[in-house]
Amino acid sequence: MCQVFDDLVERRVMEEKRAFARRLIARGKQTVEEIAEDADLSIEEVKILIGFQLA
Repeated sequence: MCQVFDDLVERRVMEEKRAFARRLIARGKQTVEEIAEDADLSIEEVKILIGFQLA
């Protein structure tokens, strides 16, 4: 049961990080590296999010 809860919490945290990164991307004032650092995501993850926003 604890593992299920931990997985749900981890998934929610990642969703929040991605949402934060999307807001930073929309502003267009930071580099990919800065967004990755501020959102605590990998550069690759930020590039994927940028790709989704451009599509």
